[in-house]
Amino acid sequence: MSEEAAKLKSEIVRLIDESRDVEVKMAFYSDERVQSIMDRLNKEWESNGYKGIPLDYATVDELKTLHSLAKFYSANPTGAYREFMRAAYGIPSAKPEKRSWWRRLLGL
Repeated sequence: MSEEAAKLKSEIVRLIDESRDVEVKMAFYSDERVQSIMDRLNKEWESNGYKGIPLDYATVDELKTLHSLAKFYSANPTGAYREFMRAAYGIPSAKPEKRSWWRRLLGL
């Protein structure tokens, strides 16, 4: 394993798996990109007799993707968790509608 891969893997574990914030974990693991990568890694891990951890079977590109998402969710757990729950219950996103300054001025 390359030094870069080892560093990325260590950082992902620190940011997500060692986090005490359940919202961080839920937001991270509920992301479709994370789920897709983790599904592949878990199958690979299983077929190799559960040696190591699933991240041991990730490519550098997969680790970079997971690392980027881990950094995002560790910094923004509540917003991501809120969006996850909205999607789970079929509630539209709470992003505010953009209005022109004329409409805001006139209260429209």
